[in-house]
Amino acid sequence: MAKLNYKTLRQEVVDQIRQKILTGELKAGERLKEIEITQLLGVSRGPVREALRQIEQEGLVKYERNIGCSVAEITQHDVYEVCLLRATLEILAVQLCKGKFSNETLQKMCNSLQRMEDAAKDLYILAQEDNLFHACVIEQLGFHKLEEVWKGMNTNNLAIFCANRKGNIEDYLESHKQLLDSYEQGDIKKITRNIAQHYGVKINQDAEMEPLFSWM
Repeated sequence: MAKLNYKTLRQEVVDQIRQKILTGELKAGERLKEIEITQLLGVSRGPVREALRQIEQEGLVKYERNIGCSVAEITQHDVYEVCLLRATLEILAVQLCKGKFSNETLQKMCNSLQRMEDAAKDLYILAQEDNLFHACVIEQLGFHKLEEVWKGMNTNNLAIFCANRKGNIEDYLESHKQLLDSYEQGDIKKITRNIAQHYGVKINQDAEMEPLFSWM
């Protein structure tokens, strides 16, 4: 029997811990002790330590000095703040693009939506595809600083996504279908309205962002 390589073993540990958090087996605020995890999974502390570091980057685990790791607690205020920022940046990109998106961008969004449908109720895959879907809009604009700000919020994307997606998965998928439809139509006001509804935030739909430079 072939031995598992180190990377594969670490990823298996990541999957095990992540799944226990996503299913609620590990509760918010619960301590995650390396020694207990190593005994439970029958692995050394190295893969466990790296796994916890990766899940911390996803926002599911919180590390505190002299205390250790625990399951992150995500408040509704945290959810609203991130959703408001994402909605604002996405609408800004839409306005600066004047609602016009390339066939390539629309196809990427369509492909991402299809993968969401294929993922069923796998929250990890859904969160990844959700981010790819919306990132298409940001990348279309070609503003690298704006992309950096957007990517800076990706650290907690999985945690925020899971905290905000407690409803029906079918409703969630339908929301993306409506978004994609409005992007294909190129109606800025309709896109703005759908973005606000999708993120559950209030946005002034009459506010428009005009380019300040002649070359835009």
